[in-house]
Amino acid sequence: MNTQNSYDGYTLFSPRFTVDTYLINNCGEIINQWTSNFQNTGGEFLMEDGSIYTSNLERNSSLLLNGVSGRIEKKDWDNNLLWEFSYSDTDYTLHHDYYPLSNGNILMLVAHRMTETEALESGRNPSLLPQEELYDERIIEVQPIGLDQGIIVWEWRLWDHLIQDFDTSKENFGVVSDHPELLNINYLGDSEAIADWLHINALDYNENLDQIIISSRHLNEFYIIDHSTTTTEAASSVGGNIGKGGDFLYRWGNPEAYNQGSTSDKKADGQHNVNWIPEGFPDANKIMFFNNGRNRTYSSVEIINPPINENGDYEYIPNTAYGPTESEWIYTDPENPDNFYSSFISGAYRLSNGNTLITNGAVGEIFEINSSATIVWKYINPLPFNDEAISQGETHTGTPLTFFRSKRYSPDYSAFSNKDLSPVGFIESNPIPENCELFNILSTEQYDRLPAVSISPNPVNDIMYINNNKNKTLQLEIRGLHGQKFPIQLINNWVDVSHLNTGIYIVLITFNDKTLTKKIIKT
Repeated sequence: MNTQNSYDGYTLFSPRFTVDTYLINNCGEIINQWTSNFQNTGGEFLMEDGSIYTSNLERNSSLLLNGVSGRIEKKDWDNNLLWEFSYSDTDYTLHHDYYPLSNGNILMLVAHRMTETEALESGRNPSLLPQEELYDERIIEVQPIGLDQGIIVWEWRLWDHLIQDFDTSKENFGVVSDHPELLNINYLGDSEAIADWLHINALDYNENLDQIIISSRHLNEFYIIDHSTTTTEAASSVGGNIGKGGDFLYRWGNPEAYNQGSTSDKKADGQHNVNWIPEGFPDANKIMFFNNGRNRTYSSVEIINPPINENGDYEYIPNTAYGPTESEWIYTDPENPDNFYSSFISGAYRLSNGNTLITNGAVGEIFEINSSATIVWKYINPLPFNDEAISQGETHTGTPLTFFRSKRYSPDYSAFSNKDLSPVGFIESNPIPENCELFNILSTEQYDRLPAVSISPNPVNDIMYINNNKNKTLQLEIRGLHGQKFPIQLINNWVDVSHLNTGIYIVLITFNDKTLTKKIIKT
């Protein structure tokens, strides 16, 4: 589905567990494609120079953790491998998310195994260690070296910022409600007592603030930390621009986690893709997240406005919960909230025109809404895992056609400078391209001035007639679904198509530099 109200651009996504990453236009036509020798796990970045980062599966660890990646690759526009980095071994692994910095380094989420002894010494309740281990979450900043190496130039460990009120004889003992800057090692949220008690699933970076945000699905919270620290300061409670070291500067979603609320005060519910809205966009510097709603029957996309001061710190009144008390913007399906639900993965990004691009990951659907919550663009993943492509919009009853998330890039993004952006066909079989070029080229006023043109018969066998009741001078072009052009000759108002093979074709009809498209079936 494509309408004239959609934000014109190019959408980047990787169907999960395939090896391909695609860039498509608003018509669903492939603009570029990258291929790896490793399965995609989701999370792609198109850089200003046209290169791309992808997250790929290389499982060398034995951690019991969903969302493992283990590998990041960088390729140029032409799919040449520029850099590959594996960070996965028995006791640690890359997972879920990462963020390329403007200095060329990359922030990465890493899970590390902590032994039963280490967990108990840190104050974990022994009854909450049935797997006899616990995972620490870390953020590492990697400087790429050569073709397949990298050095860690900065590190933050959640394990350095814990509190517990269970055992006075162990580390980190204190009053949980007095220390919202620390994480209670014995709070489970919606998780069972498993090693992956946090399940951090998102990472984003704000360059203006030099701050990082991460999201815990199991604890139903997200946290902001200071990136301006040294690694030594990041392990402490002092240093950095804000002076608080690696402690939480802000947290939101579930005040019960730091004993400043109850279950009824929880706002986040298994959320994903927490991100800052970029500078210059509507609602800039606010925080958007996909609220999966795994404990309810519907999902939502929400925006909060954190109480940040001019110094980049966040206002907090002792013995209360961090504000705001509610999200200031919430999208749910306007007809029935139950119509929009993804219990896992998924994401959402604000676009520069105020529209919002939403990835309903569990069902493999990307759609765009405008400020009135009207869907103005939609795309269904046509690639089931290990299956052949299906028709656009076709219901698939087998393996889920899932996306981790997707991004939309403006046509004036520098990555596209001097690049061939000619479409090269479609991913799916039997695409639905009617009016795609029309919507991208013409305004409503221009569309109204198009001559009334129709094609008959359709399906067509040998002779196709162009019915033009305003007798405008037209130019015709016929293309296959993979972009190939076929020679034709328009004689008066008819075209001989008998030389075409049986199948579906696109007819481009142009007059006065204005173009519309029609689909024909050749029998």
